[in-house]
Amino acid sequence: MNTWKLTSFDLFSLDMVIKGAWIYKELPETSALQASLDAVLQPYPQLLGRYDEKQKSVLWTGREEPIRLVDLDRRGHSSAEDMYSLVPKFNTNNFKAGKSRAIEAYRVTLDDGAAIVLQGAHALMDGATFYRIAGDWGKLTTCTPVEPMAVDQSLFPDPDALTKEQALSRIQELGWSQIGFKSLVRMLFNMAAMKLIKDTYILELSQDEISRMREESGAGTNAVLCRFAVGKLLEKLPSKERFTLLEVADLRGRACNVPEGFCGNFSQPAVLGEFGRDFTAADIQKAATVILNDNEALSENVQLSTSSSRYGLPYFLFDASEMNSPDPKLFYVNNQLKMRACEVNFGTGQPLRAQQAMLPDMIKFWQQEAGGPVQIIYGGYAAKIMRRK
Repeated sequence: MNTWKLTSFDLFSLDMVIKGAWIYKELPETSALQASLDAVLQPYPQLLGRYDEKQKSVLWTGREEPIRLVDLDRRGHSSAEDMYSLVPKFNTNNFKAGKSRAIEAYRVTLDDGAAIVLQGAHALMDGATFYRIAGDWGKLTTCTPVEPMAVDQSLFPDPDALTKEQALSRIQELGWSQIGFKSLVRMLFNMAAMKLIKDTYILELSQDEISRMREESGAGTNAVLCRFAVGKLLEKLPSKERFTLLEVADLRGRACNVPEGFCGNFSQPAVLGEFGRDFTAADIQKAATVILNDNEALSENVQLSTSSSRYGLPYFLFDASEMNSPDPKLFYVNNQLKMRACEVNFGTGQPLRAQQAMLPDMIKFWQQEAGGPVQIIYGGYAAKIMRRK
């Protein structure tokens, strides 16, 4: 029996679903897509296995049936609709009970086109892994060779590399936030409230507007988008003088010698720092460059996060209760443009639209079509704040 033991990063995502939908004018036949799906998943046998709660691991024998591409006839529906409403929802409870596997795939026939919907257990893949699989699936459909990702959990830091006393001492020295009872209650309340806030608020920026902001600021795309998105939120929070900015960082190639092609979960929020209302895109870029190029500090944060989880230490890099709240002190950004989801091509051209995963991020950046505008999507309390008159 083969074993894929979940890391602390994986276990944090155990109740989450990761998904993507791509809508096309036409798609290859199901048989061709099934063959390339089999090929793209072949290097990742853990996705075909079953989760075992006692071992906190996915188990497989190597004799599992392939993941079946389910062909759904949804004529009567159009390409403008929510594709996720047209397929069965991925059931995380079934996955955790070992009743279903980590990934599901659908080919959907529509009145005016066709769609691919891919969804699965976030516990086995972050965005970098998920969209890499989707992109490679498209490439293999067109007979373009791909390089498999590294399937090796030993690349992840050993949680026992530090003793409990060593981890606690260093965490306190670095000033990590202690998760006290009040913070925990507030965080759980905010998380419950976030699930009830279904609507999002979306702003769009054209490529010309982004180019103009880049030229004026001298900063890159991510920095100008962060400045614009956070600036618009601050306009609705006139009393907010200072805030802390966090951004989801893919740590592959940056921390713990984990390579760029690591398959699994290896993304974590990076604290870029505290800013005032007069912050600029150049300020963000400078801070991000310093933080994301400090491999030693990033590696230590991963090790401490892993060891902290191992020993049940009530500390984290930041106070998450200050993030998704009616009066946030932490602003949290997930830039998903680097996933290049809008470029997934199964041989019939790029998608008419790539539908975002609908994860409950405070602010995320998304592009539905290649060369099209960038969407700034506010979720949860941030969406409610943006709707204020």
